This record gives sequence, structure tokens and C-alpha cells, in this order.
Amino acid sequence: MDAKRDEVVRPLANFHLNLWGDQFLVYDEQEEQDGVDQIIASLKGEARKEIRVALDAAEHTNLLKLVDAIQRLGIAYYFEKEINQALLHIYNVYADEWNGGSPSLWFRLLRDKGYYVSCNSFSYYKDNTGSFKDSLTNDVQSLLDLCEATYFREHGEVILDDAHVFTKTHHENIAKDPLRCNSTFSKHVQDALERPIPKRLPRLGAILYIPFYEQQGSHNKSLLKLAKLGFNRLQLLHKKELSQLSKGGKVLMSQRIYLI
Repeated sequence: MDAKRDEVVRPLANFHLNLWGDQFLVYDEQEEQDGVDQIIASLKGEARKEIRVALDAAEHTNLLKLVDAIQRLGIAYYFEKEINQALLHIYNVYADEWNGGSPSLWFRLLRDKGYYVSCNSFSYYKDNTGSFKDSLTNDVQSLLDLCEATYFREHGEVILDDAHVFTKTHHENIAKDPLRCNSTFSKHVQDALERPIPKRLPRLGAILYIPFYEQQGSHNKSLLKLAKLGFNRLQLLHKKELSQLSKGGKVLMSQRIYLI
């Protein structure tokens, strides 16, 4: 009786068959195109040159736009040093007195990096009565930039609280108006409202942003190509890792080794 009482009873692990089958076991090394690494390296070199040129310019709005595009295309991990240097330079030069274009972009990028810049620059969007200018609703991109910037507000920043309500209300109307917003931009606005930048996984955000960015006439061809190659390259890496894990699991199952 004591022996039976001390016997350890383990539950049977009669799991159902693998839902995915053996599809992840196969990984063809030939899928890795020859010369892709060299192309990626060349494109990264071009991008670094563009960042340096924009950094040395007298006005830094283009630098902000370049950093924003790099981040949203999902290739910021290639340029962490350059992005940190660029944003630190902008903060050191301007502090709270940004006098270039795209103040919303300036505010969002610096707040996101941890630089506490003032929200007073947003008074630019208000008229003499303290209301937001009607002209702002005619510029859908500026309105969207302002909306995205409001997600980096802190408690007590009333102007950003007001801007958040103002921009969301107008965006919901604009996104439904085909005369003011084409289907591509309408989807971009809806995605921004549903999944704001701070609440969006960067990789999933890149999936949404790459096709939108490609439709823009002013897109940077080198960055776009790098984003596509980098994305596909990472997918191949994930596929390779899945193959290795699946093979390892197959070996453990064949040897009846359970990691419990």
C-alpha cells in the first residue's frame, strides 16, 4: 500500500497531431538570393549619406522626414546610431524653439526618443480666438501628423487634449469623404485612428506603411527598396529558425524526450 501511495502518476500526453504538419521542416537555402546582402549594404550606405547631408543642412525639416520614413518603414534597426545622433543634434540646436516645418513631426519624434520638448509650438495651429484654424482641416497630412503627436502628450497639456479631440473628429469625417481623401489615404487614416503609433508593433506598422509609402509620389526609392529587401530577409530568417525548431522537436518526439 505504501509503495502504491508513493507511486507518481503522470498524466498521459496524448496530444492531437500538429496543426501545421511538417510544412516548417523544409527550408531551402537557395531561397536566399545571391547578392542580396551586397544590395542591402549598398542601400544602407546611400541612406547614411542622405542622413549626413540632411544633418549638415541649415534647416532640418527634411532630416525629420527622413528619420520618420526610416522608422515607419521598419528599418530603424539599421540606423540606430544615426537616428540617435540626428535627434540629439536637433534637440541641442533648437531645444523648445523649433522654427522649421512639420512641428507635429518634430514634437512626436523627440518626445518618442525621450526629449521633453514643449507643446507651446502647437499654438501655431490656433487663431486669435484660441480655436484651431479652419485651414488645418484642408491639409489632411498635417492634420494626421498633429493627431499622431497628441498621443505623446502628458497630463495637463490642454492644447494637446483639445487637438486630440479636434483631429480625431475631423479625421473620421475626412476618411469617409472620397472627394477629400482617396482610398489609399483613407485606409492610412483609418489605420492611424485604430492603431496609433505608440500602440502599434513596429513590424506590423511597417506592413501597413510600406504599400502606402510606395503610393506617395515623393517616396524615397532607396529607402523603399531597402525596406522590402529587409522585410523579406527577416522573413527568411524566421522561416529558417522555424525549420530548426521543428526539426529539433521532431527529434525529441522520436526519442520520446519530454521537456517537463
